[in-house]
Amino acid sequence: MPRNTRIHEKEVFVGLFDILGFSKLVENNELGKVADMYAAFRNDVVAEGISAINSLHKHTKTKDRVRCRAFSDSFLIYTTSSNANCFRSILGVCDFLFMAAVQHSLPIRGSITRGPLMATQGVEIGRSIVEAYKNEQKQEWIGCWISDECVSKLDIDEYLADRSLVKYEVPLKTGEVQKKLAFNWVKSVCWKTMFENRKNDFTIDQIKEAGTFGTVAASEWDIRRKLDNTRLFVKSLRVVFPAACGVESLCERVCTQEP
Repeated sequence: MPRNTRIHEKEVFVGLFDILGFSKLVENNELGKVADMYAAFRNDVVAEGISAINSLHKHTKTKDRVRCRAFSDSFLIYTTSSNANCFRSILGVCDFLFMAAVQHSLPIRGSITRGPLMATQGVEIGRSIVEAYKNEQKQEWIGCWISDECVSKLDIDEYLADRSLVKYEVPLKTGEVQKKLAFNWVKSVCWKTMFENRKNDFTIDQIKEAGTFGTVAASEWDIRRKLDNTRLFVKSLRVVFPAACGVESLCERVCTQEP
């Protein structure tokens, strides 16, 4: 295709998410059941989550504010611009991702970056995807790292104030200790559970039970580390939420569960 007929690259927010332990899930379970679980998870994220977010902006010039591509156990999510509204939209997708992950027992890990992307005819190419992939692979937990570049042109205090983001020492495989921005998925799960059950108690055993979260065993050290690091993150949010929202009891169950 001649260069002048291509769609020009555009600066956007890009998120890359992986389902952890997916290969073992396929190897150790009936394929039909895994396919059903994956289809239900994808439907909750794409058909319901992203569609709902985009429907809020159907009367704007840009029909879809967020787009998604699924490749087996990986999800590429990107916006159509890099303004504050688009950042808020991709965080909304993160809400649906982690709520669906807990509901379907599929632990996920991701990263969101901001940078150039070229998307045309079902093909997405850009340095932002590469950076998101590298950041996603560096982490050692169930969670999502938000790059500093994402908020360099935004009012970060807004997202810290409503607890959409938190500053946290994101566990990295290199052992590096440095506070970074993390998506606060615990808030997403709490709000969903409170809304559906109309009560402050929680029944999300997927988070606390290492042996059943994603149906992967916790006998391997790499899995143990990820789960332990996730428990520490949940535990750290005791001070973020009032006891009335139920996170206190959630933390107790997560942090006292034997791997």
